[in-house]
Amino acid sequence: MTRLPDEQHASEHDRQDGRRGTTRRAALAAFGGAGLGAAAFGLTGTAAAEGGQRPAPTGGSRIAPSCILTPEQMEGPYYLDYGILREDITEGKDGIDFLMRIAVVDASDCRPLPNIAVDVWHCDALGVYSSYTGYDEGQLPPVDETGHATPTDRTTWLRGVQLTDAWGVATFRSIVPGWYSGRTTHVHVKTIVGGHREDGSWEGGHTSHTGQLYFPDEFNEKVARTAPYRDNSVPRTTNEQDFLYTGGNEGPATVMDIERSWVGAPGPGVSGTVVLGIDPSATPFRKCVKACTF
Repeated sequence: MTRLPDEQHASEHDRQDGRRGTTRRAALAAFGGAGLGAAAFGLTGTAAAEGGQRPAPTGGSRIAPSCILTPEQMEGPYYLDYGILREDITEGKDGIDFLMRIAVVDASDCRPLPNIAVDVWHCDALGVYSSYTGYDEGQLPPVDETGHATPTDRTTWLRGVQLTDAWGVATFRSIVPGWYSGRTTHVHVKTIVGGHREDGSWEGGHTSHTGQLYFPDEFNEKVARTAPYRDNSVPRTTNEQDFLYTGGNEGPATVMDIERSWVGAPGPGVSGTVVLGIDPSATPFRKCVKACTF
């Protein structure tokens, strides 16, 4: 069983959270996770160590809303419109079990937004994205004039879509991502308003938010010292070294609050919670161009 070293002091993320305002802190506290403390680093593990069992999430989560419009960030080159409806996106990928809870609220009036399609995608422990396994060892793909890269295969791990529940919460079972050249650890996310189910996928609708989710740096450091992440040979970029995280001071707005194993989990793992305040009628204002390679 892989474990992270114990953390004895409150994290810098906790202190930053206080500076970001009480509305976000109240929303996260309503999940039962006030922030990143000692317990967050003491109980983690891989699917292989636990016999391949993935943790079962708890039921619907009522939250206190956060009336803050979440800043958008670039889509990046690895997005693919697969729209696969599923909660467990691991497909057997090895890494620290990660329960990801994304709450979506209307930034104008704080209402939780049910039936919003939340689309997530991220790399594996070694920094590789599914459908782009032809690029490894930190190699970045060439991109077209829109900033998109042509896939090399049809693998689909660590990609999926879930609809928000009555309280505006979408839940995914995944692994903690690794990192790749020039980028800190992150998860890509879109929120899609409207659409319909079709053959196990979500089709149609319009994208109302495109962004990226981050992890506290001290958590990333400890993850990097565990298997299989320590086999990643690419030099690690910290949050403060990441131009997207620091640009416009946008990254801290979507740092997830990390907790250790959750109620009902059969083995060690961590959970992460974030609140996205969106305008459901909006479409993303940032379009990736040739310079957008991440």
